[in-house]
Amino acid sequence: MGEIQYNGEHVWLGIIGHIAIIIAFVSAILAAFSYFNHIRTKDVAWQKLGRLSFNIHGASIFTVIGLIAYVMYHHMYEFAYVFDHVSDDLPLKYILSAFWEGQEGSFLLWMFWHIVLGVLLIAYSKDYEAPVILVIALAEVILTTMILGIYIPLGTEGLKVGSNPMALLRHMNEAPIFQNADYLSLIKGRGLNPLLQNYWMTIHPPITFLGFASTIVPYAFALGGLIKNDQKIWLEKSYPWVLFSAGMLGTGILMGSLWAYEALTFGGYWAWDPVENASLVAWLTLVAGLHIHLIIRHNHQTGKSIYFYYIITFVLVLYSTYLTRSGVLGDTSAHAFTNMGLDIQLIFLVGFFLIFGLYWWIKRWHNFPVKSEDEALYSREFWISIGSLVLLFSAFLIIVSTSLPVINKVITIFDSSYNGRVINDPIQHYNKYQIWVAIIVSILSAAAIHLRYLGINWSMMQKKYWTSIAMYVVISIGFTFLVSTWLDYFHWTYTLLTFSGVFTVVSNGHYLINRVRQSSKVVFSALSHMGFGLMIIGIIGSALNQKFISSNPFIFSEVFNETDVQKYVQLIKGKPLFSQNHLLTYVSDTLIGRERIYTLDFKEMDANMQVKHQFQLHPNAVYANDMSKIAAYNPDTKHTISKDIFTAVVAVPPSIESVEKSKEIESNLKYQTYEMTIGDTLRINDTYSIVPLQIISNPKNSEFSQHSHDAGFGIDMAIVDTKHDTVYFVQPAMGIDGALLYQYPAVINDFGIILKLNEEKSSLLFSPESSLNYTEYNIKVGEHITVNGITMSFKGVNSNPQHKNYKRENGDIALSAIVELNDGQKSVFVEPVFIVRNKQIHSLKDFSPEFGTHVRFSNIDPNKEIFTFKVAIQSVNQDKVYFDLAKDVPRNDYIIVMASVFPGINLFWLGTILMMMGLFLASGKKFLKIKNL
Repeated sequence: MGEIQYNGEHVWLGIIGHIAIIIAFVSAILAAFSYFNHIRTKDVAWQKLGRLSFNIHGASIFTVIGLIAYVMYHHMYEFAYVFDHVSDDLPLKYILSAFWEGQEGSFLLWMFWHIVLGVLLIAYSKDYEAPVILVIALAEVILTTMILGIYIPLGTEGLKVGSNPMALLRHMNEAPIFQNADYLSLIKGRGLNPLLQNYWMTIHPPITFLGFASTIVPYAFALGGLIKNDQKIWLEKSYPWVLFSAGMLGTGILMGSLWAYEALTFGGYWAWDPVENASLVAWLTLVAGLHIHLIIRHNHQTGKSIYFYYIITFVLVLYSTYLTRSGVLGDTSAHAFTNMGLDIQLIFLVGFFLIFGLYWWIKRWHNFPVKSEDEALYSREFWISIGSLVLLFSAFLIIVSTSLPVINKVITIFDSSYNGRVINDPIQHYNKYQIWVAIIVSILSAAAIHLRYLGINWSMMQKKYWTSIAMYVVISIGFTFLVSTWLDYFHWTYTLLTFSGVFTVVSNGHYLINRVRQSSKVVFSALSHMGFGLMIIGIIGSALNQKFISSNPFIFSEVFNETDVQKYVQLIKGKPLFSQNHLLTYVSDTLIGRERIYTLDFKEMDANMQVKHQFQLHPNAVYANDMSKIAAYNPDTKHTISKDIFTAVVAVPPSIESVEKSKEIESNLKYQTYEMTIGDTLRINDTYSIVPLQIISNPKNSEFSQHSHDAGFGIDMAIVDTKHDTVYFVQPAMGIDGALLYQYPAVINDFGIILKLNEEKSSLLFSPESSLNYTEYNIKVGEHITVNGITMSFKGVNSNPQHKNYKRENGDIALSAIVELNDGQKSVFVEPVFIVRNKQIHSLKDFSPEFGTHVRFSNIDPNKEIFTFKVAIQSVNQDKVYFDLAKDVPRNDYIIVMASVFPGINLFWLGTILMMMGLFLASGKKFLKIKNL
């Protein structure tokens, strides 16, 4: 049997892509080898070869990225990566999001930034080009193995090296469908995770990965200094890059917090998630190193610790990659990837750069000069060094706790009975220690900025210094008290934390005002430190003072537990609920595409129950790509200057949540069929009665109106609440497409019943198109004909037809015929539509259930002004209706809502922005100064 010749595949694109990956791998090795030899021999030829190889590597990676983007854009599902991340209905704006959703795409994004940084460094770093690009090339070698996609025949199963993003789907799967040469016509892409179909997924990953990638630059310069045995020049050249990296990595973390706050429903911006922690610890060590760097540059000294800070920062970034991609955090983090079998490569990546860095650091240990004396107690560098050590200690505490899954896994290898240690309450666990780190660092940043390097003239300035500090303390105590009238501190430690934040803002703010006109070198530091203080106050306000509007202990639900009742409420559509001085109303919901958008009305009430403020929010639920279930909930937030009101739908009725649960509920219902005469009353029990009012041909049922049908009908029914003397009007409906019937039942939640039209007897009111016998008639405007005792009068034409199944397109010729039907007792109008589109004739019928008349407008003779109609009559008993009723139906008109107030959250965002702004401004200034070095 010959090999199957598959139809429609673009195999050649996959071949080119894989060749480009192999070229990228080989050229990265050659670039590293060339730069290594240039360092060893000083031969310029090796440098030129290194540059050429690195450029070839970059061009190859860019080629792979371009090919993947191309096949994703064109929905080429023969490629496994496209099949896993793209679907036909995925909006174009999310193609980039789909690109880096998977591991292979995120590795390529990381390498993209390494290449961009490498090209800039080749042009910028001059005599440091070789060691710096050597480090980047080595990183590219290992990262390229992650997408290499080759198998080495070792052992029984072989060794997989990387996952090729250009691999064909049929090479990754042995499903029977691939025995079909036309399998591409039978498959559809799985699409992007609905939770990630958010604009934050488009902008956050590139910034974050640039932050990750940029940490290699301080590492590379530090290694370059060690390799060249130079302890001064690399410090100047690398300083702006360190500032840039700290700012970019911090911005990535900040954007992740914004994403969590704007798009996730846990109600906050930081949850001490392990993946978030892994990024934070790298930023903490980088900022700690930055402060040591500042001391060394200012005092024209050197130091041993600066190398360690930059080495450990890059290694921690690599370690975070292992945590994220090895699958070890699969049960503890919402951000972790699944295991793709890259554990060995990831461990090698971390281990190589850790050993490589520590080797050169230890090798040059004895070359570092010994300080003649320690820093003075009253010098700025002494307290900056203490602050850096505190940040390092903070990072150590966080990374150890975050690494518990790894530690547990290692211990289990040696002791299979070990159950492992788990942190049950991460927020309480981390806050318990990090609050003291924040207090110490903020106080140090407030006090140290007014000290001088080397303690110069301390004896002359100490009186002024202590006077200023005392003034800042008094002012800070006053502001802390004022803040206490707005926020609750709960515990004396939070009072101290608030004071430290205010103290930082006051001290650095005063310094900033005094020095900004002098263009002081530490103005940008003061700006960042002031931002840190504002951030602390914002954390106290938004995180510790979060208050739930959605809390009513007197409203119970079977879906609540003791914790839920403190932060969730159940809202029933159209029924206001009073909760925490707010009147909450679930107004409506609308299904648009895969989004079910909810409208919630908020009224804040005063003591006299008068409305102070009113607004509406629109959280939503997003269904999976196959519409089988709700895959994600997205919040909505009311933003004000002093607070945010954050609102999210956290649960919906099972019948709305998933098709499977809806079918399960439906299968458990017991329907009883009723036959009634229009206008009669059916008393079900002492609670309610049912009265059918009329049969209608154009149902207004909300579900029915969202679909197109050949025709349909419904029954207006009144449900009489006999106890409360209230009447509910409902309209169960049915639609028909060809021979298919579609039910649109009416649910009356207050009585726990469902009404739907009986399918077996629906033909008495409505016949499928295939069973109708049409007769053709030719008449002119103003004429009439009689069909089965019904007079059909042609009144005229409408050049702007309105029909629920018709949407006008450019070039359409469309007319509707206005036809009156009369049986001598009553009359109704129908408007069938005649359409000419692309030289093709189409007709849309109209149906009158009152007379059982189906009318089609099928042709026009413009010369003779004769119009052709096709008419079919079915027998209809307008007095009889048939419907099914089920009792004890679970409610489907409620939602579970979380609504909370975040006081002062804008102080948090403002503080973090000022922190990053200070770093970027300082970086830009330093880049301009060192361009000639």
